[in-house]
Amino acid sequence: MTSPAVTILWNEGTVGEWGRHYAAIPCSTLPQSFGYASAMAKTHGYVPRLGLIHYVGQPIGLVQVLQRRALKLFRQTHIHRGPLWFGDTPSPDVAEAAFRLLRREYPNHLFSRVSFLPELPATPEMAGVLERCGFRRIGPGYQTVWIDLSPNLEAIRARFAGSWRKGLKAAEAAGLVLDVDPAAQNLPWLARQDQKQAQSKGYRSASGPLIVRLRNAMHKAGGVLMITALAGKEPAAAALLFIHGQAATYQIGWSSETGRKSNAMRLVLWRAIAELKTRGVTTLDLGGINPDDAPGVTEFKLGLGGEKVETVGLYR
Repeated sequence: MTSPAVTILWNEGTVGEWGRHYAAIPCSTLPQSFGYASAMAKTHGYVPRLGLIHYVGQPIGLVQVLQRRALKLFRQTHIHRGPLWFGDTPSPDVAEAAFRLLRREYPNHLFSRVSFLPELPATPEMAGVLERCGFRRIGPGYQTVWIDLSPNLEAIRARFAGSWRKGLKAAEAAGLVLDVDPAAQNLPWLARQDQKQAQSKGYRSASGPLIVRLRNAMHKAGGVLMITALAGKEPAAAALLFIHGQAATYQIGWSSETGRKSNAMRLVLWRAIAELKTRGVTTLDLGGINPDDAPGVTEFKLGLGGEKVETVGLYR
C-alpha cells in the first residue's frame, strides 16, 4: 500500500518550470539534470520522463527517469542519483511511499530492465525501505566528496588538509599560467589526454561521444568550465567541470608528469572553485571516489576538506 498523501506527477508543466524546481536543490546531481538527459538522448537514444513528487499536495522532490526501447518489446530504464529532495531526505515512511510508486511505475522483469542508483544515504534503514518496495540490490552505491562553496575563499582554503595547502602554495609559486575556457573549446584535446591516461593506469575513461554532447547541452545554459595550467607553452594539468543548478561536478582531470611534480592540478581546482563561486555555485561534487581501486585519487579529493558520502547501492 502506498500513502495517498504521496503522489508523483509525470511530465506536467514546462521544462523551464522543471529547471526552476531543480535549481532549488543545493546538492543537485548531474545525472538528474535536463542537460544530461539531452546528451543521453542524442548518444544512446534515451527519452527523459520528469516526475515531481508531492506530499500532502506540496512538492518535496523530483526524479528524472531515462528510458529507451529495443525491438518494441524491451524497455531499459535508468534512474541514477535521484530522486532529489528540496529539503532533507524525507522520513522513511514518506520515502517508502515514493519508492513504492516508482516500483509500480517501473517494474523489473524479463522485458523491463531497471538500473536504479538512488541518491539515498547508505544506512540499513534506507536499504530496508528499498527492499520492502521490491528493489533488489545488485551492486555498491556511489561514493563521492561534496565541498560546500558557500563560505568565503579564505575559509574554504582553511579546510584543506595541511599537505594539500602546502602543495597548492608550491603550485602558486611555480610560475604556471592558467587558461580559463568557459565553453570547453579544448575538450577534444582533453578527452584524448584522458583516454591515454586511462589506458596507462587501467581505469575506465570518462571521455567519449557522451562527454562532447554533454558539453554541448550544458554550454547552452552556461554550465561548462574548463581550466588548463600551462608550464611555459605546454599544458601541465586540466579539468572539466559541469554546472547544474546550484551545484557543479568535477568530471575530468588530467595531469602531465610535469604537472604532477608542480602540483598543477591543485592550482587548477583552486581556480575552479573561485570561478564557480562567481557563478553562484554553492556545492561541488568531486566526481566520485574509489578507496579500494584508486586510493591516491581518493586521498587527493578528501584533502579538499569536503564531506565524504556514500549512497545505499545499485538496484534493479
